[in-house]
Amino acid sequence: MSVAQEKFSYLPQQERQPEQPKVAQRLSKRAVRRGRMLLISCIFALFMIGIIVSYYFAQVSTVGYQISQLQNQLNVLQAEQEYLETQANQLLSLQRIEAIATTKLGMVKPDPNEVVLVDALPMASTGGTKDPASEKVSPGVQEDTLQKKDNQVGGNSQNPVIEAFVKLVDRWGKTVGKG
Repeated sequence: MSVAQEKFSYLPQQERQPEQPKVAQRLSKRAVRRGRMLLISCIFALFMIGIIVSYYFAQVSTVGYQISQLQNQLNVLQAEQEYLETQANQLLSLQRIEAIATTKLGMVKPDPNEVVLVDALPMASTGGTKDPASEKVSPGVQEDTLQKKDNQVGGNSQNPVIEAFVKLVDRWGKTVGKG
C-alpha cells in the first residue's frame, strides 16, 4: 500500500505570495482560443483535402469508364471490319465473278481456236494500221506471236516509256552540249 504525502506549507498565510489567477486565466483563454482555431483549421484542411481526393478519384473512375466503353467500341468496329473484309473477298472471288458472268450475263468461255491477240500499244515499225478485231489466230500462230513479242521487248521501239526516256536523254545531251 502506498501512502500519499501531504505537503504542508510552513509559512503563514501572510507570508505566502498571492497567486495571480487572472494572468493564468488570460493565457489559458488565449491558448484555448488558439487551440480551437488551430483545431478548426486542421479539420477544415482535412475536409478540403478529402473533397479534392474524392474529386480526383471520381475523375479517374470516369476516365476509366470512358476507356472501357471506347475499348468495347473498338472491339465491335474491328469485328465489323473483319466481317466486311471477308464479305469483300467473297464478292471479289474469281469463281463468283465467273459464275455471275456465265449465269446472269450470258457470257461464255472463249473457244481456244477463236482467240484474238490485240496489241496494247501501236507498233512503230508497221506503216499501216491493223484491225485487231478482224484477226483470228489459231493456237499455233498464237504461240509464235507471243514468242515474237518476247523477242521484241529488248528493242526500244516497242515500248513508249523507253522511247520517251531516250528522247529525254537526247534533249538533255543537246542542252548540255550547247552550254
